[in-house]
Order: sequence, then C-alpha cells, then structure tokens
Amino acid sequence: MPTFRRRLRRSVRVEVFREYCANSSIHGVRYFDRDERTTCERFWWLVVFLLSMLGCCVMIYKTYVKWNQTPIIVTFSEKTTPVWDIHFPAITICPETKVAANKLNFTAEMKALLEDYKDINGTTERESIDQLKAVAQLCNTMFHSKYNLLLYLNDTDEDVVGMLKNLSLSRHSTLGLCQYCNQYMLCDKHLKETLTDEGLCYTFNMKPEEDIFRKRSLQTYYTYTESWFPFSEHETLTPLYARGAGLHAGLTLFLRQIKEDVDYMCTGFSQGYKLMIHDPGEYPQVSMRNMRIPFGHEISIALKPQMMITSQSAADFSWEKRQCFFNHERHLRYFKIYNQENCELECLTNVTQAICGCVRFSMPRSNDTRVCPLSMFHCMYDVKWIVYDIDDPQRPVNEKITAMVDRCNCLPACSSISYDVETTQTTLDLEKFLRVNHEYDRSDKFFITTIAIYFKESYFITSKRSELYGWVDFLANCGGLLGLFMGVSILSLLEICYFITIRPFSVRSRIASVEKRKSNEVQNAMLPVITKRE
Repeated sequence: MPTFRRRLRRSVRVEVFREYCANSSIHGVRYFDRDERTTCERFWWLVVFLLSMLGCCVMIYKTYVKWNQTPIIVTFSEKTTPVWDIHFPAITICPETKVAANKLNFTAEMKALLEDYKDINGTTERESIDQLKAVAQLCNTMFHSKYNLLLYLNDTDEDVVGMLKNLSLSRHSTLGLCQYCNQYMLCDKHLKETLTDEGLCYTFNMKPEEDIFRKRSLQTYYTYTESWFPFSEHETLTPLYARGAGLHAGLTLFLRQIKEDVDYMCTGFSQGYKLMIHDPGEYPQVSMRNMRIPFGHEISIALKPQMMITSQSAADFSWEKRQCFFNHERHLRYFKIYNQENCELECLTNVTQAICGCVRFSMPRSNDTRVCPLSMFHCMYDVKWIVYDIDDPQRPVNEKITAMVDRCNCLPACSSISYDVETTQTTLDLEKFLRVNHEYDRSDKFFITTIAIYFKESYFITSKRSELYGWVDFLANCGGLLGLFMGVSILSLLEICYFITIRPFSVRSRIASVEKRKSNEVQNAMLPVITKRE
C-alpha cells in the first residue's frame, strides 16, 4: 500500500508539471518538457530562463530601492499663486543702538567704571553696574574680548529684561510714520515691541503671542511680544494678507534715530538697523539672519515668495520619507506652531539650559528656569556652535549633548514660505530737504531712514512635494519588468497558484481512478475459467 501511494504522488507531480509546461503563459517554460527536445536543448532553455529571471529580479530590486528611499519628488505646482492669497510677511526691525543716552550713557559709564576699577585697586561700587551688565548682554564678542571686566563684577541674577525695557529707546521717537497699502498710520501702534536676542525690537504683522507660544509652558514674569492693534474697528487681527504687488501695496517705514544716542562701544563700527523678514508664525532670531540697514538711506526691498506645500498623496508617507513635519506630527514644548526656526530656537534653549544651567533672557522658558547672568555670556555663545556645528571634528564630543541635539530633529515644515529679496538704495539728502522746508535746527539731531517692502510680482510659482512612486507605480513597474523579461502577468501568477493548489487534487483523483480500474481489470483477467464436462 505505501508503495502505491508513493507511486501515485510521483505520478501526480509528473503529470501536473507536464501539464503546466504545456499550458503555461510564461515564456520558455513550455520547452522544459517536450519529447521532441533533446536534453541539450532543454538545458539551454533552462539557462536562458534563469538568466532572464535573474535580470528581472535585479531590475525589480532597483525599482524597490528607489520607491523605498526616494518616494517623494519636489516639483513646481501646475498653477501660479497670487500674492493676495498669502499673508504679508512679518517684518522685525532692531536698532543697533540699544539704549537712550538720557537713560544710560553706555560709553561714558564704561570708561568711568574702568577708571574707578584702576583707582580703587580692582573694586568699584558704581550704581550703574547692573544696568551696564544688562546692556552688555547685547554687545558683540569684540566688546567682551576687550572689556571683560563686567564678567567678574557682582555676579548676581539681575533682571535683564526689566532693565532693557526701562533703558530701551523711546518707541515714539524711533518709529515715525508707516504706510501700508496707501494707508498712513502711526508706527508705534502697529509695530509690536518684541523681545529678541538683539534686545527690544519692533515687529509688524506677526501672529499674537498666544497663537505662537504655549502659554501654560511659559514663564509669567514678562511677555515676549505685545498685542497687535487693528487698523480699524472692522479689521481682523494679524496676520494681514497681501493686497497686491508693487510699492503701493507694500509697507513703507520712516525711522528716526537721535544722533546723540548712537553708541559705538557696544555694537561696533556698524550702525543702523537689523531687518528680518520672516513668516508670521516664526518667532524671530534676528542674530541668525538679517539684513543691514544703514542710517540716512532710502531702502527698497522687493520680495519674491518661495512657498513649499505638500500634497495629500505625499502626506500619507512617514516623515522620514518626505523629510518634513506637519504641525500635528512634531510637538514642541514652548511653541504651538511648528516650523524649522521655532524648533531650532527650542533646541538651542534646551541645550543652553543643559550646558549652562540657565537660558538667555530672550529664549522661551518656564518659571523654574533661571536667566543667565552676564558671567555666562561665553557659555551661551559657545552653545550656538555646539548646536549648529555638531559634526565639527575640532569640538570635544559630549555624548549626552550630541544625543540631545540629534533628538531635536528640526526638519522643515511641510508647508513653509521664505522670501528672496532684491534691494536698491539711495542716500537721503536730509540737510537740503530740511533747508527747503525751513527747519534748519533739526538736520543735525536725527538720522532718517526709510524702508519700503513690497512684493515684486503679482503671481509666483509654488513648489510642491508630491508622490514620486506609490504602490500603483511600483506594481506597474514590476508588471512591466516581469512582462518584458518573462512575459508574466497576474494571470500567469494565478496559473502557478492553480497548478500548485487545485490541479494536483484533480489529477490525483483521475490517476487514482485509472489505477483502480486497471487493477480491477488485471484481477478479472486472472480469474480461472471453469467449464462443465459433458
């Protein structure tokens, strides 16, 4: 009985294989079991079939690698976008002059401090030390390398923010008239006072603080930016939408700087303003990127938006493949709005706290986080190099800090906007202008600067992340390769499944019935024939 079953299974396998070779739609298989083919011919077809299968597998593997590693492509959008469909950018202006001379004459006080320190054998008791130390946090590294005396005087946790606000320039005297879309207004009502790493700056068209920050995570001692004032009772709050292209639809600022307030000791030989153009949802880090605006010039800045969006097909991929984050995918401790700049600022804050034990006064922090005193200036300065140059071979590696920076993972936002700028400028002949208008006594008191910011063109082309290879494209490529090399289709694969699963049972049943019938015939033939004698 076991011999019969083994013979039956072998007969089924041979029969199914021959039947499959005779009826398969895959090219070359039919030549594997033809009686009229010699062994050499069948071997040749077997080698050709295996080589073709190998080439097909290699090509499919390359297609899979491309689909797995680069499924996203960045292309231009099919339609142009009008500028009135996007927000007008936020404009942050930081004067290089940090304090008013009538509140604190920084240069005079520093010289007097140095004289006192020399005369009293290394000690001084001047009342302005705390003020000098607060303002010195805004000075450049050249100042700290030359006048490092302040680092070692009265190392206390001074109220940096409170002192800077008390000593800062008068907003009314710094900001003159503004013009937005041919509508004149007072700048001091519509440019918010914003706390940045450059001190007290003024920002136009930025989102309110409660929309940018997570208020429950922030300290409650001071605000980072003021509330926005609408232009009229019927106007919505910021951010404002652009109303078109050209100077008439842009923002024009008239800035004024009292000459006696200008101080060269703290900020160096470059005077004027630092201007930053950014997204309304981005909290400005002016020291990271800015434009320099000199005194006594008329500056014209034409903007070309560079907008990136992500299609819904690309949104279905993981962030590792599309290399960007949606707002709901990346949680920030201090910010509600995710973008690369906010993420980098939070990362810089966390690393500064980890290394220095405190944070810079302009960084977001909680109530239990200490503000760094001036004595930690070099520590705060060095943290920037650690965060932004983590792969520097000259820097000693700290595994804990390196891991912290790696966890920041500040990829771009999936929807972001930046601005290419074109600038032109000319000198303002203020003296002749005032002489014509019979105001001789004012020409030597102020530096006047005007800035015009506007969109250069009414339409721009948006960049878009979209799906390069999806499941459909991958299957289509695989089907094309299988068809090219082997003539395989879905029905060919179903044929293989059919001959492996269903067909053997039918053949087995047929062969078993044939074998049984033959066995009965043999037994009947061997029966003895009995004849009756007459």
